[in-house]
Amino acid sequence: MKKTCYILSLAAILSVVTLVPGQALADIFMKQKHHTGSVTMMGQTQPARDSIQSVWITPDVMRNDSKEASVIIRLDKKTMTMIDHGTRTYTEMPMDMGKAMEQAGGGKMSREEKEAMAGMMKGMMKFSMTVSDTGEKKKIGSWNCRKYIQKMDMAMGPSRTELWATEDIKVKDDLFARYSAIMMTMQPGLRESMDQVLKETKKIKGVMVQSDTSTTMMGTTVKSSVKLLEFKEGKAPADITAIPKGYRKQAMH
Repeated sequence: MKKTCYILSLAAILSVVTLVPGQALADIFMKQKHHTGSVTMMGQTQPARDSIQSVWITPDVMRNDSKEASVIIRLDKKTMTMIDHGTRTYTEMPMDMGKAMEQAGGGKMSREEKEAMAGMMKGMMKFSMTVSDTGEKKKIGSWNCRKYIQKMDMAMGPSRTELWATEDIKVKDDLFARYSAIMMTMQPGLRESMDQVLKETKKIKGVMVQSDTSTTMMGTTVKSSVKLLEFKEGKAPADITAIPKGYRKQAMH
């Protein structure tokens, strides 16, 4: 189940990153409200969840914190650390899925197993994405927004997102786009899709304020939403990569 959770977590992070192009190279802070509907997968049911998540993005690190968990992505080390605040444990894994799956198997995979795993990962992670500008406009909170439809076609299943973005938040350069490119080149099967995905992503003008997503995986439909509560540029905390004291490291299962 944790292997599946890893895949879903990375897919979710990639989706969030590609949702918001054109951000500044200064550190960025966002506070978001997330909702995920109830889902049953692989015989296990996960109830609906609501959380407030705080996100810091710097040129080298992306950190997402909620009450239940934290995720730290380090581009300098090419690692992703998942922290469980309930069990006071954390797991560190390579962002290369092939290496992560081998690590989960205890590092004892044969050459044939590695090749089979690489082929499976390449097939699972191949996808295409299209973005359509609907031209529809409305005000969400204090922001004037425009509606886009984003569709992703993945081997695991299709995903459709209705998202609203605003140009009221003035930003520079391309930190998010840079993150998208670097993260995608680390993943088997995504290299071939990167140019097309980035081309589509650039159609979204401004910062995402609200999104509603329906994703089908393994025959199950998962509905989720994200709403922007706060956005600012500033200096990320010096301890952005820190693991809470007393937390125990555990291996990926």
